Amino acid sequence: MSSDKETSRTDAENNSGKGQGSESQTLTFLQDIKSGSVNPRSLSPADRRLLVSFLTVEGQSNAEIAHLLRVSDRTIERDKRSLREENAIAKNPKLLEQIVGKLMSEAEVCIQRIRKFQRDSEASPAAKIDGEHRCFQIVSELTERLQSLGFLPTAAARIEADLKQSADLSLSLDYIKSEAQRLQNIETSLPTDKTKKVESRTVKQKGKNHETGE
Repeated sequence: MSSDKETSRTDAENNSGKGQGSESQTLTFLQDIKSGSVNPRSLSPADRRLLVSFLTVEGQSNAEIAHLLRVSDRTIERDKRSLREENAIAKNPKLLEQIVGKLMSEAEVCIQRIRKFQRDSEASPAAKIDGEHRCFQIVSELTERLQSLGFLPTAAARIEADLKQSADLSLSLDYIKSEAQRLQNIETSLPTDKTKKVESRTVKQKGKNHETGE
């Protein structure tokens, strides 16, 4: 085929604005290139990137793609970088919220389907038990996913928050005095016989520590 025919075909496809990026178009390009009816060097950068994306998914290496399309390995790497930039998603809290909502919705649908199956009169006891396990698994994995996305606190996060709160508390003299008074009030409220027993055990323990040299 002449280069004029190849160019007119590419121009017609670009002008139509339909089917670009479709799998059928990509497969047609590949068939024409392999049959020799289309020179891959005549492809536009956009069409070449479609092929690069498709062939990458098919598991072909940069060298294999470059050989087929008759370009350098660096050109393929640039195409892949352009594809990554085109597919990049800016950080958006709303998008994250939508994904979390979708996760929760899908989890609920899965659980409802399992519950419906369990209600079937022909469902065996083993299948019903397995259904319960699957429902628990869905909830457990959803919880872990929400924790990883920051929508639920983890145990580590709770401990860190508790430590931070404790570090922020200053042990002032007034606070120490109030704690001492509180302990004294507790001691006063105890029955006398129990207080004496506690004191007796304390004295005995001190004596033992003295004898052992502790």
